This record gives sequence, C-alpha cells and structure tokens, in this order.
Amino acid sequence: MNTIAIIISIIALVGAGFAFLRAVSAYNMLTKRINKLKDQNADLESRLRRLEGNASRGNRPASEPGEGGRQKKQRPEQQRQEQQPEQRQRQRERQQPQPQQEEEANANEQAQQPKQKRRRDKRRRDEPTDRTSGSGEELAKEEQRPRTNAVRLEIAGGDLLDELEMAASATPPPVEPEAMPEVAPDTGTRFAIIPEDGVIRQHQLQQHPDSDSYIEMDIPADGSGTTRYRFNLSGNHAFVIAQGIDRLENAFDFEKPSNRMVSRVVLQGDGILVKVNNGWRIQEKARIDFR
Repeated sequence: MNTIAIIISIIALVGAGFAFLRAVSAYNMLTKRINKLKDQNADLESRLRRLEGNASRGNRPASEPGEGGRQKKQRPEQQRQEQQPEQRQRQRERQQPQPQQEEEANANEQAQQPKQKRRRDKRRRDEPTDRTSGSGEELAKEEQRPRTNAVRLEIAGGDLLDELEMAASATPPPVEPEAMPEVAPDTGTRFAIIPEDGVIRQHQLQQHPDSDSYIEMDIPADGSGTTRYRFNLSGNHAFVIAQGIDRLENAFDFEKPSNRMVSRVVLQGDGILVKVNNGWRIQEKARIDFR
C-alpha cells in the first residue's frame, strides 16, 4: 500500500510540474505578444505623425500652382482670338475662285460623255456572245452531272456492300447458354456423426455422407417434432467395427458379438429422434446386429 501511495504521489508531482511548466510557457508567450503589439502600436503612431506632417506641408504650395495654371489657360484663349480673323480671311479667299472650278468640271463631264457611250455600245455587242458561250458551258455541265452522280452511287453502293460483309464477318458467333449444373434432388435424408451426449446438433447434419457419418436421419415433411433414424449402410462397416464397437453404443442398441471377426452391420429397427432447441435428441436407440 505504501508503494502505491508513493507512486501516486510521484505521478501527481510530475503532473503538477508539467502544469507549472505549461503555465510558465503560456505566460512567456503572452508577454512576448503584448510587447510585439506595443511595438507595432508605437510604429503606427509614428507613421501617422509623419503623414500628418507631410499633409500640412503639401497644402501650402498647392495654391501657387493653381495661379500658374490659370495664367496658362488664359494664354491659349488669347492665341485663339488672334487666329480667328486670319482663318476668316483664308476662307474668303477660297470661296472666290469657285466659278472657275465649276466651268472646268462641266467641260470634263462633256468630254467624258462620248467615251461612256462608246463603252456601252461595246458591252451590248459582247453580251450575246457571252450568253451563248455561257449557255453551252451550262449544258455540258448538266450532261456531266448525271454521269458523276451515277458513278458516285455505284461507289457508295460498293462501299455499303463491303461494310456489310465486314460487319457480318466481324460479328461473333452466337454464345450458347451455359449449361446449368444439375441440382441433385433432395432425398429427404440427412447424415451425421455419432454424438457423444445423445444430441445431434443442427450444424452437424449433412446432405451427403462423409467417411464417419454413421447416422442416417429422415427429415419430417410435415414439420413434426419427431423423426426416425438408422445406421448408414453405405459407410465402411469394417472400419467402424475395427475402430471400436463401444462408440456405437452412444446411438445404437445391439448385443456385442462373441466373435471379433465380424465385418458387417445389419439393421434390426429404426430409432426415434425428438426435436430440441439446438438439434435432435435420441429418444429410442436404433437396433443393429453384426455378421
């Protein structure tokens, strides 16, 4: 008991030490963060002061460039006013020689009119020849169209036949349905090993007998709680006899043979099984004999 108390106290001391170290580390972290925040606040205050000083300095000379800009705006206005009378004089000079230009334009139009008439006459003469040549070309094209269409149809038909032949050769042969395995009909019997406690468990029942399945049991069709059983004659009689006749006494009633040279079991009567929760219990043992 003392050792347990010492161990518990040591564990408590270790836990308290860890808690103290955590608290110290958390305190150090908080102090560092507070100092950083103070430094950042000081830097921000110094920057704000600088910005305020620069703003107060920049507002003073702002009015001076405004006056210079006004003077600059006034200068181009004066230049425009001076240039306006010169532009008006130039426009008047340009408007004066207009009648001479109109006379020259009329003369040029009169000279171009006979040339345009000649061109029109030539076009009219050339039009019928062009029409005849064009109609001949159209007829030749129309004659060639049915031939080309027929050739194309022949080619398309050949291609379709080739494609159909290829598809027919490529199609796999019909798959024959797989033969379903034949299910053996249920004979209404089950096989089991000889139980040691007189109860045949449900999981021990088999549809096909093993080498040591010496009990053959009928399954009740009407769901009744009783059924019959007997010795499985399809088993190896000599083996079970050589293995030990005493084992058969757990499920069968018989007279021990005086001669140990027997090799075959003979049925004398069926036994009765009663349904229980986990299987079937032997109520009356089946009778057998040896030969």
